[in-house]
Amino acid sequence: MRNLFLLLTFALNILGGCIRPSNGTYSLDIYVTSDVHGAYLSRYYLDDSFKPNSLSKVATVMDSVRMNNDGVILIDNGDNLQGDNAAFYYNFVDTAARHLFPRAANYLDYDAIVVGNHDIEAGHDVYDRVGRQFNAPLLAANAIRTEDPGKGSCYFKEYTIFRRNGLKVAVIGFTNPNVISWITEPLYHGMEFFDINKMAQEIVDRVHKKEHPDFVIVSMHSGSGEAEEAGFENTSLYQMKNLKGVDLIIGGHDHRPLATCDYDKDLSNDTPTAYVNPGARCMNLGHAHFELTYKKGKRTGTEITTELISLEDVAPSEAYDAEFEVDYHRVKAFTMQEICKVTESFDLSDALRGPSAYMNLLYDLQLDVTGADITFAAPLSSYGVISQGVMVYNDLTRIYPFENKLFTIRLTGEQIKNYLEYSYERWLNREGPAYCYDSAGGLIYKVYKRRPAGSRVEIESMENGELFDLDKTYTVAITSYRAMGGDGLLKEGAGLDVSNPDAYIVDKYGDIRDLLYNYLSAMGTLEPTINDNWEFIE
Repeated sequence: MRNLFLLLTFALNILGGCIRPSNGTYSLDIYVTSDVHGAYLSRYYLDDSFKPNSLSKVATVMDSVRMNNDGVILIDNGDNLQGDNAAFYYNFVDTAARHLFPRAANYLDYDAIVVGNHDIEAGHDVYDRVGRQFNAPLLAANAIRTEDPGKGSCYFKEYTIFRRNGLKVAVIGFTNPNVISWITEPLYHGMEFFDINKMAQEIVDRVHKKEHPDFVIVSMHSGSGEAEEAGFENTSLYQMKNLKGVDLIIGGHDHRPLATCDYDKDLSNDTPTAYVNPGARCMNLGHAHFELTYKKGKRTGTEITTELISLEDVAPSEAYDAEFEVDYHRVKAFTMQEICKVTESFDLSDALRGPSAYMNLLYDLQLDVTGADITFAAPLSSYGVISQGVMVYNDLTRIYPFENKLFTIRLTGEQIKNYLEYSYERWLNREGPAYCYDSAGGLIYKVYKRRPAGSRVEIESMENGELFDLDKTYTVAITSYRAMGGDGLLKEGAGLDVSNPDAYIVDKYGDIRDLLYNYLSAMGTLEPTINDNWEFIE
């Protein structure tokens, strides 16, 4: 009897894989979020006002589009576990409760969720725990196990298969392979990450051969990049142009909204490929609509429209908000806890113009914790004011919005100078975001704006008055992100080989925001001061 059952099961599986669509036209509507970055809840914690963007607004749209439509698919493209107090609270504070994001994702009925680099950054304790709480599969085909059990297999899942509106749909997911450039090894221990460009076509072909899907989606946590060039970190437009057998490419990571379609794909016997990158933080909901015509089991026509649905004027879902009302109040209570008094307001954007109270606070923290000779810091927030009065935890998330650790490394005086030259070259030319613009504490120096690149920084001495020596080795306090090669300042600026961080890392400390919390709590009162250890010279 058991053998008969197994035989019937096998036959049904084979038959199910070979069922082709009947003659007619089939519609599919794929909706996409990416880089949600903790925007789970609809209100601001400080004053209970509604945000312009949140998963609550996504819920409003999805409730509407799912009415009388059997062809709706909802996919998330990664980076959900970082960027808001709600994410931080359920990642690291209340770890006993079920995490808010999988509960929200289950409420929204996602069909697939891709792993982003900031999800990996949260660490094994977070993403392993959270991964067990999703109804939908977590996808990252290029995250491969390096240890037994399962060495050589996918750590998450390569792909998922489901039926929608009479069609067999395959969704293949990839995380960003450059993730190891931004985080430390313990956060991804037991995994290695492979280049999307080198494995995407092989996996697509294998899924076609094994599963015989009618429709294929490849969702990659990779920036758009250039359509004519295969990037490592940002390659999703290139894949749209070159992957065969794919109907829709979903991009993300770079927060650049884009919806388009390549009808002129120069690949024989292939269909047009759509592309959707919804941007970040639920400001848009990506949408691709397909009308697929079949005759005698083969597709004979494909019509595609793509769009970005702005959520700015969409009302939050009352039902969604009611479902997560308790979570909102838990996170708000955490957010509004008092830390210290502030004697004078200071503007975070001052750090873009030169020495500032903002950067001075980070210099003092990092030097105090580590006892390093020198420290580098950059403005992670380029707008906002820390007001006079009581500082609450929410202010810390504006001062330090990322979950970076504090490290110390060894650099020679010459490497330090070259690092600063590279940083100020980018700063003065406004290349990249503000968090690329490092300055230094522990040194006295000038930056001459009009001098040629590479000769702008003139270091006069250490801040304690000692001579600064280009040949001497110094201990430098730096973020884990920078220490691993983030934004190229160590590699391109200091000329350091970042392929082996253990060769130059001296010590590792805790999460910088936690260190800042302890530092300010112990201080009791913060008197913001602008350090005059460096200056711009016109």
